[in-house]
Amino acid sequence: MTDEAVPTPEALRQAARLRALFAGDAVGMASGCGDVIEQANDELLRILGRGRAGLAEGIAWPTITPADHAERDAAAIGDVRRSGSAVVQKDFLRPDGSRIPVLAVVAAVSWDPYEWVAIVVDLSREERLRRLVQSEAAIVSSLLEDAPIGFALIDPELRFVRVNNELAAMNGFTVDQHEGALVFELLPDLRDGAEPLLRRVLETGEPLRDVQVVGTTPADPGTTRTWLESFFPVRAPGGPTIGVAAVARDVTEVLQLQAELQATLTRQRQVLHELQTSLLPTLPDTPGFDLAAQYLGASIDIQLGGDWFDVLHAPDGRLVLAIGDVVGHGPAAVGLMARLSGAMRAYVTAGHGPGQVLTQLNRLLNAAPSPALASAAILYLERAGDDIEYASAGHPYPLMCAPGAAPAVLDQAQGMILGATADSFYASASARLHGGAAVLLYTDGLIETRGEDLDTGLARLRRAILASSQGTGGAAELLRAAIAGSAVSDERDDDVCLLAATRLPEIRSTADVNATRGQFTRCVQR
Repeated sequence: MTDEAVPTPEALRQAARLRALFAGDAVGMASGCGDVIEQANDELLRILGRGRAGLAEGIAWPTITPADHAERDAAAIGDVRRSGSAVVQKDFLRPDGSRIPVLAVVAAVSWDPYEWVAIVVDLSREERLRRLVQSEAAIVSSLLEDAPIGFALIDPELRFVRVNNELAAMNGFTVDQHEGALVFELLPDLRDGAEPLLRRVLETGEPLRDVQVVGTTPADPGTTRTWLESFFPVRAPGGPTIGVAAVARDVTEVLQLQAELQATLTRQRQVLHELQTSLLPTLPDTPGFDLAAQYLGASIDIQLGGDWFDVLHAPDGRLVLAIGDVVGHGPAAVGLMARLSGAMRAYVTAGHGPGQVLTQLNRLLNAAPSPALASAAILYLERAGDDIEYASAGHPYPLMCAPGAAPAVLDQAQGMILGATADSFYASASARLHGGAAVLLYTDGLIETRGEDLDTGLARLRRAILASSQGTGGAAELLRAAIAGSAVSDERDDDVCLLAATRLPEIRSTADVNATRGQFTRCVQR
């Protein structure tokens, strides 16, 4: 028999708990006698910057306490002797001279001899960031390790804390070579573009999304690449920004493909524009008339429309002016425009008048395999007299312009847009165009502006022509006045066609000009 006490079950459970705490790495654990640490777990040795060999000899508490913390430690020991435990925030001194802030809880186990146990928590910013990364490691790994985007966690000193395989490959270093390295010592060519962004996120705590960073990396020396990057602040719960999470996608090839696509679209647009221009006629030399036409293509990519005009002579000698606009854009519209302008010429050559030509064009569109719509206007001008005959199908009204008078609209023969109904009939109307006066045909791109109706644009055009001294000059001058006074801009999303014919006066005396002005005003002004 022995007099030695047998441990109780509760004492055994307490001992097991203490051993489990010592074995873990969540906090530092130590026990000792007097001012010497006799036992310590791996986490405490990491905090102290020491190994097991040093522990075997015993680590004296004064050797790990900075001189300016000696009084604080003495006060803590006094608290332990009075109450059995104490909590103290202090620095530990490492062999290399660096200091680690910690929170230590010390409790007495016995008094004679004085034995104690301590729990130590690392309070350094780097350790808090390390623990944050560790706590989220499983989620980050599962989401990003195999993702086709680069990911990095960067600390406030702009060092890599963690990177994934994709980012390591982008930069041309291994994952291990990244961790702990200064970002711009590894990637100096990216400093100018990326460092201000990282510092901005650290200073403001605000994320930056989808910004372009351009430069080179050792993964592909000499090749300039472009990354689309987002930077997000990393915050400890309830604390300040302690790092930056960076997500990067290499978009170099994507941008190259976009550039190639844009070049292809530009070439396609140029070809279509040349095709459309080639389909527009050359103005014939017509004695007694001054003719001018202008085509303004849309400025938006592949937005070529079906605007067209034509000038020819009818079998009876009259001068025929025609203009049209196919609904839609692109190659199909250009193709339909070519069919309509060619058919119109055939119907004029067959001897049809303005209304009959439009009626035939409407039947042609309604018989097409796929639905199509187009507007058009056509005028026949007498060569030897002043009479004109005209008809329109859903097209902006032609204008007649004479010196000193507001442009008048030819609105007495307006029918439905071509292709709307198969049985539409188009009538013709008549007016008189005296010497010195002009007729202007145009497509809706000249008067159409977003947010306002065509009547408003037409009124603006008429005022501009009236106010311009060029509005009653030659045909080319009339076109310049119409364009200058309209809503047409350099950034157009629709084509514009203009066609003008000025009847040249035979006599230019003041009396004849005044007589012409009076006749025009009485006959056709609204």
